[in-house]
Amino acid sequence: MTRPAPSLPTAEIAISQDLIDGYAAVSGDFNPVHVDRAFGAASAFGSTIAHGCLPMEPIFMALQRWLGVPALPPGSTMDLRYHRPSRPGDVIRLDAATPEADPGGGTRIPFACLNQAGEKVIEGVAVLPAAVG
Repeated sequence: MTRPAPSLPTAEIAISQDLIDGYAAVSGDFNPVHVDRAFGAASAFGSTIAHGCLPMEPIFMALQRWLGVPALPPGSTMDLRYHRPSRPGDVIRLDAATPEADPGGGTRIPFACLNQAGEKVIEGVAVLPAAVG
């Protein structure tokens, strides 16, 4: 593996009901707030919402491209907080800080996943093990 560039590449994902339904089929999570439009509309969210993994996808895509690998290396960790749900029609993009040294010897990357209005959907820190970053 070659040494990664100094910053992560851009990444985004368009959230659609088809994407949500496809994730439900793969994961087995058919919670009606995700897949039932009438239920979602009557919920506190006002519509269906994406499963939590879907708006996280930009950080995974960017890290995999940055490292040139198909999956994050063993020992990678992510600490994150959800700020708001993602809905069909949202486009979620990554806003990542410059990777920095982690006190544990790895690489620390603060990030946020933002919707098309620039609102934080998720914020967190990814830490890659010492052998990688």
